[in-house]
Amino acid sequence: MKPYSRILIGLDGSDQADRAFNIACALAQVLSASLYVVWIVNRDRGMDSSFGINEDFYRDRSVQISAKLNPYVKKAADQHIDVTGKALIGNIKTLLAKDVPDEYKIDLIVLGNTGSNMVGKMLQGSHSGYVIQHSGCDVLIVK
Repeated sequence: MKPYSRILIGLDGSDQADRAFNIACALAQVLSASLYVVWIVNRDRGMDSSFGINEDFYRDRSVQISAKLNPYVKKAADQHIDVTGKALIGNIKTLLAKDVPDEYKIDLIVLGNTGSNMVGKMLQGSHSGYVIQHSGCDVLIVK
């Protein structure tokens, strides 16, 4: 078995995502793997038109999320991990399961078990469940 060399971690501000980040960092250190840290602003075009959300909203959210992402990137870099951080706007499920892994040739995705609140789960379903079903690489779910 070839060791993992490119690990993707998805953040959302939840305790589970924080635990998943710490595990992803530990794995990256042990395996000398690169770490790709993403925080995604979910974009639902149907909701956009229903609530009058425009591009300025997403630009502002992206700036806010980048500020939240930076301490994670710094923490990984301080541990001498080769780290790339990105705040993204789009469909969380497809970005985590396909788009980002394909772009960076990810071979392991690490996610927290739950992150969305209960209403979000009822409306969108489980992000981690979707990633498990649709990803082309291994997925580690942290409880």
